[in-house]
Amino acid sequence: METRPLGRTGLQVSTIGFGGARLDEHPEQAMETVHRALDLGVNFIDTARYYGNSEKHLGEALRGRRSDYILATKAMIEDPDVTRESLETSFSLLEVDRVDLLYAHACDNEARYTYLMRDKGMLHTLEQIRSEGLTRFLGVSFNHFLPYEHGRTGIDRMKALIETDAFDVIQLPMSLIRIERVEDEILPLAAERDLGVVINFPTADGLLTRDIGVFQSILDPYISTPCQGALLALLLYPAVTSVLSGMSTSAIADENCAVGTILAGLSEAERDQLRHKIQDVGIGPCRSCGRCAPYTQGIPVPQIMTFHDSAQRFGIQAAHQRYEGHKVQVMACTDFEGANAVCPEGFDVLAKVKKVFDD
Repeated sequence: METRPLGRTGLQVSTIGFGGARLDEHPEQAMETVHRALDLGVNFIDTARYYGNSEKHLGEALRGRRSDYILATKAMIEDPDVTRESLETSFSLLEVDRVDLLYAHACDNEARYTYLMRDKGMLHTLEQIRSEGLTRFLGVSFNHFLPYEHGRTGIDRMKALIETDAFDVIQLPMSLIRIERVEDEILPLAAERDLGVVINFPTADGLLTRDIGVFQSILDPYISTPCQGALLALLLYPAVTSVLSGMSTSAIADENCAVGTILAGLSEAERDQLRHKIQDVGIGPCRSCGRCAPYTQGIPVPQIMTFHDSAQRFGIQAAHQRYEGHKVQVMACTDFEGANAVCPEGFDVLAKVKKVFDD
């Protein structure tokens, strides 16, 4: 299993991280799955207070093995007292008295950003928690399809938080279908500021688990399954530290942890070549920026355009199911008044979305 430095933290983490969000899918296999991942070289465990019983499963599975792993959990962006109560519960369930990394969880919109960064806000609480020795490092995490609010995109909020230098690690969504397009600005900025970059949603909520479309032929010589390809592709970016893989069975652990070994066998020249081939496939015109959302009558334009591109350009057939349900609503719509003026690509937004269903 290849390892990489987690930014400026001094920690060396496995390129495949254990994503704890799926442990409730097969709770009877949780302990076996965690042990299998550790035995295969995973040393980076990621969970959150709101991942069902994940912390409880991990606490039981990791008992007696504290020196074998680096532990990260997350607290929602809330009132300071609630944050501390959440952390105390996490410690109890995880059976630890501190974590290595504590994230402000899901800084997805302007309200959470403000609550995090305001005077005496959550960041102040997190810094106090760190000064008390309850965590060694601080991070901030995001989900995908982030809203455009108060003149800022999700990418803008990521950049603003990186530039504060208040965080050691950023956890963000990234996948072959490039929903947030973090490759263009966020990865270079994180590398410049020496932040650890941890990837969530690498299969785009499971879309790429069994089918990676045109990317299969590019990665085929190295991988055994499409899911391995979805994970490996992201690790071809040097700025990416670790990709989180949701594991719920030992078989999934075997499949996904193998990517760390596949990666270790690739030369720098092979990595660069593969990355360039993937980039050469291109990307659709919609930036998923969300600027048009106030004018589209509740129709999720970024989702429709992204998944249509995934189906048509990338050949990922399951992507059809992600947008076809909006056809009736789109075709009945007569106006997106105001949307065209804010689209950075200058599209006739309604015409573009209708064309999706005319194809």
